[in-house]
Amino acid sequence: MSNKTLVPDKLQGYLLQVRHMLYELISVDDRVVSVEKLDDVAVEVDGKVIAEQIKSVTSSNNPMAERSVVFWKTLYNWCTYIEDGSLPSDAVLRFVVVANGTITPGSIQETFANAHSNDEARKAFDDAKVTILGTPTDDSAVDIYDFLPDTYREYIRYLFDESREKIVCDIIKAMEIEIHCDTYDEDLVKRFNSQIIPEEYADLLLIDMLGWVTQTVESFTKNNKPACIAAKDYRQALNKQIRACDTKAILRAVSKVPSNAEQSGEVERLDTYIRQLKMIEMDDSTLFEAASDFLRAKVDKIEWAQRGIVIDSSFADFYDELYRSWTNRKQLMGLQYGTDPIMCGKAVYFNCREDSGRQKLQGVEVPAFFGNGSLHVLANDPVDAPRIGWHPQYIKLLKEGNI
Repeated sequence: MSNKTLVPDKLQGYLLQVRHMLYELISVDDRVVSVEKLDDVAVEVDGKVIAEQIKSVTSSNNPMAERSVVFWKTLYNWCTYIEDGSLPSDAVLRFVVVANGTITPGSIQETFANAHSNDEARKAFDDAKVTILGTPTDDSAVDIYDFLPDTYREYIRYLFDESREKIVCDIIKAMEIEIHCDTYDEDLVKRFNSQIIPEEYADLLLIDMLGWVTQTVESFTKNNKPACIAAKDYRQALNKQIRACDTKAILRAVSKVPSNAEQSGEVERLDTYIRQLKMIEMDDSTLFEAASDFLRAKVDKIEWAQRGIVIDSSFADFYDELYRSWTNRKQLMGLQYGTDPIMCGKAVYFNCREDSGRQKLQGVEVPAFFGNGSLHVLANDPVDAPRIGWHPQYIKLLKEGNI
């Protein structure tokens, strides 16, 4: 079944470098991916280095334009990295642009990206000089860089210096351009889903692994170290998450714990299941816990069904077993606390809650909150005569509307 639950907007909370680090970690080789070590992001594999400058574009500015400050600064950075030895001279240099619109490379950029031989690189370099500086003159008194804007003049002066012609031509040969026009997160999703993972949990696993990458990066940066992650460590972490999703052992929760404000709002609505708990004088912490479990159980029931993890008849069987447990507990507690309806109701509720934690859905365990939340689902509908209740006279009290 196709998983349509992931909205790429969910990925926007993660830094682009983190997302791209994950993008590069999805591989079958023994690469190491780093952030802010050799470049924005770098891949080291089989003795080779791929250095990547990552640029996010959210405006009309085009980093691929012929006179783009960003572009010339990137070439300047690569040149200085190679000169000072922090990047090997044979590194692959990749300019990655992530844009929310259409980005078209200028003629200089396109020519650079298509130059793969020494002759092609030299011609591309010479053509770029003419485009940026114009036809050279014999007037040695004129500074040919003076008319360039301050924003990128010194980058051009540095790169076009005759002493650096070979290194710049080598950079042009090694340069690749990768442009994602409003498709980066979709591309990341497709790349992630190309792995062997349970389709029904693909979106959750992607978020899990982005969180893992983020935490791993932070574990390095808090100690002022460059962040490096090996692909084998990524695959090991992914396999752990996949095992956690093994529906043969336990159904994985899709929902998140509601905020205090959400729980408070749910309690204040005074739905039937909350009124039932108030009948037996439960404290606020129990009410808030019930609200959280009820909300999460509703979400997970819908999600598990939509993902094809649990069929409808299995939910019906699960509810029937909860009802059977409630019937037995009601009889037993009625005998034990017959003269105290409040204590009887409390005993029925807590015993049923304990039983629900052991109840299996479709033959496998459920998260702890789901059983209790499902009890509240049964205790909530229909409004005046729900299927189960805690107070011995819950239907009468609900119809009287005193709670």
